[in-house]
Amino acid sequence: MGGCDRMDQSIAKYRVSIRSKKWWWAIFSFCLDLCVQQTWHMYRATPASEYIPMDLLAVRRAIADIYLKRSHAAARLELPNHPVGRVAKLDRRVPPAIRCDGLDHLVEHISKQRRCAQCGKKVKQICLKCNVPLHRKYCFVAFHTPV
Repeated sequence: MGGCDRMDQSIAKYRVSIRSKKWWWAIFSFCLDLCVQQTWHMYRATPASEYIPMDLLAVRRAIADIYLKRSHAAARLELPNHPVGRVAKLDRRVPPAIRCDGLDHLVEHISKQRRCAQCGKKVKQICLKCNVPLHRKYCFVAFHTPV
């Protein structure tokens, strides 16, 4: 089988099967499946796949897990020992796995003022990866260190 046949086979294995009357839904779900499948192929080409082998289903689950952690609904489901107040709001904005990874967190100047995620004061800088406004000197480091 060639590359296109393999792609179709991989996409058909875990296809998004939500029916809709919208004409664009089939195209959108195919594009999502295609992106996930290509992500899996790219992961298999990296050295990390030798240490943590993941099949297509595991990659789909990892992607879904990241998006669920970013959503507000997932933060509200953690009832037993969930943090209260400002820490809970920060975890809902950006999951700790992304916030504290130490990779590609860059500060950029923005034109409009927003509230700092750490201290609540007005600020004109934003972390590009987290999409959260932060003061460059003090709040940036405090926000990106584990609690």
